[in-house]
Amino acid sequence: MKDPDSAEGRKIVLYGVVTQFDAATGTRQFRVDTGPIQLESAYVYNQNTAVEARDAALVADVVEDDVVKMYVEVGGSVSYDTQIGGRTTVPGVIVNMIEIVG
Repeated sequence: MKDPDSAEGRKIVLYGVVTQFDAATGTRQFRVDTGPIQLESAYVYNQNTAVEARDAALVADVVEDDVVKMYVEVGGSVSYDTQIGGRTTVPGVIVNMIEIVG
């Protein structure tokens, strides 16, 4: 998480809660607060992560507040404009498989 560019291409498993998946993110991209293990509460995931699906059909059933398990490939860092007028940089991943677990 500290240096996602150095892990680009690495395949990992992430767990998390979907925090934004709406018209602003589109049908293939969304934000998830993530961690390396499944936690008891969705509120304790603390790493904001940008997720992209190559095919919108893969994530068609995913909605905001879903708790998910994702098999991803690290894509490096992603920067985006925030809703409050700032800019932030977060780890970006490409999801290959996703499962709604809560």
